Amino acid sequence: MFAPRKFLRVPWCAGMMWTAMAATAGCTGYVGGPSAQLSGTAGGGATGVGGAFGGAASSGALVTCNATAPDPGDAPLARLTQEQYLNTVNDLFGTVDLTSVYPSGLSASQFGLAQADVDGSDLDHYQRASEAVAASVVANTSTLTKIAPCALGADPRGCAKAFLQGFGTKIYRAPIDATDLDRHLALYDAGALNGGYAHGMQLLLQGMLQSSRFLYRVELGTTAAVGAKAVKLSAYELAARLSYGLWNTTPDDALIAAATAGSISTATDVNSQLQRMLKDPRGATMVSHFLSSWIHLPGLGGLAKDATIYSEWNAALSNAMLAQSTSFFNDVLTNKGGTLASLLTSQTVFMNNKTALLYGAPATSMPADGSFQASSRSDGTASGLLTLPAFLATQAKASESSPIYRGKFVREQLFCQELPSPPATVPPAPEVTPGVSTRERLAEHEVNASCAACHTMMDPIGFAFEDYDGIGRYRTTDAGKPIDTSGTLTMTDVDGPFTGIAQLGAKLAASPTVEACVGKQWFRYAMGRAEQDVDACSLQAMSTTFHAAGGDLRTLPAALVQTPAFLYRRIAQGSNP
Repeated sequence: MFAPRKFLRVPWCAGMMWTAMAATAGCTGYVGGPSAQLSGTAGGGATGVGGAFGGAASSGALVTCNATAPDPGDAPLARLTQEQYLNTVNDLFGTVDLTSVYPSGLSASQFGLAQADVDGSDLDHYQRASEAVAASVVANTSTLTKIAPCALGADPRGCAKAFLQGFGTKIYRAPIDATDLDRHLALYDAGALNGGYAHGMQLLLQGMLQSSRFLYRVELGTTAAVGAKAVKLSAYELAARLSYGLWNTTPDDALIAAATAGSISTATDVNSQLQRMLKDPRGATMVSHFLSSWIHLPGLGGLAKDATIYSEWNAALSNAMLAQSTSFFNDVLTNKGGTLASLLTSQTVFMNNKTALLYGAPATSMPADGSFQASSRSDGTASGLLTLPAFLATQAKASESSPIYRGKFVREQLFCQELPSPPATVPPAPEVTPGVSTRERLAEHEVNASCAACHTMMDPIGFAFEDYDGIGRYRTTDAGKPIDTSGTLTMTDVDGPFTGIAQLGAKLAASPTVEACVGKQWFRYAMGRAEQDVDACSLQAMSTTFHAAGGDLRTLPAALVQTPAFLYRRIAQGSNP
């Protein structure tokens, strides 16, 4: 029997989480994009610099993909992010106020990184949240009747059993087997003994919401082997993978029904569900949500800026910048073909009465209701994402701009290059001196050997952004001096000099390595994990599809679910399917 308040206090780990995607026809190609090997580029590798796909992919080696013997690779057991947890609870039980447990709202979601271990604070939050949800459900007669009906004169324990066999499948995103059924009914019995049906259901719900089967996306796979290293995922596991990948929440009734009927088992089935889900408002905003997460916008509201230097910085401005970003993403995805090129080179900016100051326009020239107006800047000072104020403010310091942060973003997030580790002893950063521009101060990085190894790969790119200060506001001088935005790209497939952000954006938009890297970033986001060498075939298939679509970002979801690993998980070492 389960203790009422200690049901699975330490979540167990069973099964492996996300693998890579579904078998397609066998393919052979160079990893790193649809182009062939790039001699002397990031794809070819360089000392201390990873290529577009890292690991084996960075060598430019020829990769042969075997559709009949895929290796999905190891993958972590994924715990629901805070956003996924709250979305799931609200979709299952209706809106439940959990601000007493999570007062700060939604945290930034994981983006291809391993999640932290569960600590005492997490366990306390899970327990308190489960108690709040269960109490809310039983207090609302219509909600309890909807999910766990029990007619007058019916056997209450039989009603609890029917709940577990029905709605319990939605909570756990998989059927409850006979053994678990008995264990869960024992928890109901403990509550019903002193409080009747409602109290029994309250304790049962508390236990289920603290169970690892709810808190984790458990994937055990099936007994259907695919080659020597993979097994197929179950229909329920595929349904959850689709739902959390596209909607960031639990499967809806249609997905559960399809899983129950066994009609989610092939790449065609998965794509059919995908197309349905993309028409839902949650699916329609998926790519925009990816772009926002990719450039770290969820953390914008928590940015601290020097109030003396940036007196305009406040919550109202940061909120307007977030809304401005949404308007920009929607414009790219809806009006500009959704292409990567437009994302990086668009001359359209969006201003309202809050963000107007970032462009030197008076607030009074904007609508008083805060709505955004589109404006074209054809003078070379706008280049899509690269000049988005929210992005620029995030990639800056509290008291100044940062060519280092901005150049590092381009290297790591657009070229997917891993920078060398910093030296053991890092010299202090050049001090801010009145009358000395940021570029002049950073000139020391060129002559200091301990700095040059890293900074020559970041600073010459970051200088292109110097027309924008630490809150993303356009400027023409720095420390009273004209700004020099000339720079150069090295160790890429679009090497060479440039002047200004528009020329840099054009170079990035023309790079096959950047195109392949964006596909890789999508993989990290949607799969919730970092890529591995064995994912090369999945990444190559995605890259080929993305390139064939002209770099249309809206094709990335379908490209991912048709790649060689989505339907499978790796067979645990020493086990049999």
